[in-house]
Amino acid sequence: MRIFYAIELDEKTKNLLSKEQDRLKTQALKANMTRTENLHLTLRFIGEVNPSYIPVFTNIQNAVASKCSPFQLSLTEPGAFIRGNRSIIWWGIEPNAALHRLYKEIEEQIRKNGFPAEQRPYTPHITLARDFAARTGNTEDVLNNIKPLNHSFSVKSISLMESTRIEGKLTYIRLCSAALKKNKTD
Repeated sequence: MRIFYAIELDEKTKNLLSKEQDRLKTQALKANMTRTENLHLTLRFIGEVNPSYIPVFTNIQNAVASKCSPFQLSLTEPGAFIRGNRSIIWWGIEPNAALHRLYKEIEEQIRKNGFPAEQRPYTPHITLARDFAARTGNTEDVLNNIKPLNHSFSVKSISLMESTRIEGKLTYIRLCSAALKKNKTD
């Protein structure tokens, strides 16, 4: 099974980003939009694992959650990972020390449990579309015409998610969730 750690978004944030996706669709020659119910912030992609390892990843999640306090995140502006004439369109997250600490805790626990470290730097973002091709041929022009969002949301838990296909549709299923519990005065 294919798994990852994520911050699930509240409905208000998902709906706000869904409206931005609707704007993107009008500018797209082609795009594979992330379904609204699948919008999330990936903390750490794990990949394919044997289901027998799920308890290990659940324990990692619980250990991390016990060391971290709830916090707020703010959306910034859209961006893209451009590969040739196709792009992945995402919405950025304002730099945040608590998010960075949460990521570092996950990474440390993963390594302690004998799994390989992530080699790429962590770039927090919410994927809105894959295989995006702008009608104008220029993704940067499309992004430059989208206004930044002034929106924040609370992070109170982390989730272990499975990525699977159901009836041909990419679907993310929460396997378990752990509340961020650390008291800020600790």
